[in-house]
Amino acid sequence: MTTLTFDQLETLYDELATAIDQAGPQRESVFLSKLVLCMAHEWGQGNRISALIGQCLNEATPCPGAQRLL
Repeated sequence: MTTLTFDQLETLYDELATAIDQAGPQRESVFLSKLVLCMAHEWGQGNRISALIGQCLNEATPCPGAQRLL
């Protein structure tokens, strides 16, 4: 498994922010849920996705490399 550079993460952050804005406040949570489920399906790593969900809920342990984005 490869990791993304900070520049790649920043680009994805910008794309995600734009998509969230396009979804609008009423559909934001549905959009994000669908995105995570699609990613989990494509990666085939449900346990890893579950771990990341828990990690992202705990702001004390942000995702490595994403600290400057948040």
